[in-house]
Order: sequence, then C-alpha cells, then structure tokens
Amino acid sequence: MNSDEELERLAGQLRAAAAVTTEGSDDAIPMLTEVVEVPRYDVSELPGTLTAVDWSQLALRVQENVLERMLSRSEALLDAQLRANLQAVIGRAAESLAADLGTTLEQLIRDLVARAVTEELTRVHDEVVRVRSGHAPGPR
Repeated sequence: MNSDEELERLAGQLRAAAAVTTEGSDDAIPMLTEVVEVPRYDVSELPGTLTAVDWSQLALRVQENVLERMLSRSEALLDAQLRANLQAVIGRAAESLAADLGTTLEQLIRDLVARAVTEELTRVHDEVVRVRSGHAPGPR
C-alpha cells in the first residue's frame, strides 16, 4: 500500500470517528478559554540522532497528525456552517411553498364558488322558465 492510499484510508477512518464523536454536539469545538490537548510524540519513538531519522516515515507521520487535527476541528465547523446554510435554504423553500399553496388554494376556492354560483343561477333560471311556461315547479 503506498502512502497516498494509506493517507486516504486514515482520512476515512478519521472522518468516521469525527462524525460519531461530533454528531449533534458543539462540544467538539474548542472554546478560546479551553486548553486543547495536542498529541505529542513518545520519547521512545524519537530517533537518537538526525542521521537516524527516516525522513519519509517522519513526513508521513507528520501528515497524519496534521490531517487528524484538521479533521477533528474543521468537520465540526463545516457541519455547523452547512447546517446553518441548509436551514436558510429550507426556510426560503418553505416560505415559497406556503405562498404557492396559498395562491393555489385561493384560486381553487374562487373556481369552486364560481361554479356553485353558476349552477345555482342555472337552476333558478330553469325554474323561472318552467313556471312561466306553465309547468309545475320540480322538486328541489
């Protein structure tokens, strides 16, 4: 497995872990007054001299640590920002839908009333014509 695949795998694990720990909680966002614990390297893991350093391994480890810290902080902030934006969009959509429903309902009621008035006028007209022509009025 190359280092890019390893980073992608680690990033996926970190996202999943961050989603579980920060879901629905503002506790994941550090406050300015809080002390944030940063993981440090264990002294036993550090090389004794600079010549003994495996620079590619060290670079990979630093990338992993930076990625882990960024994901743990940024996902909570991004989630909150996304949630706020979605709430605004959903609010506008709900207002638009309510306005459209109100307009449609108003037009439907107008049409129903107009049809009922027309039917009643037609019935009254037919009854007047029947009475004038000498026929007995029909049942209502």
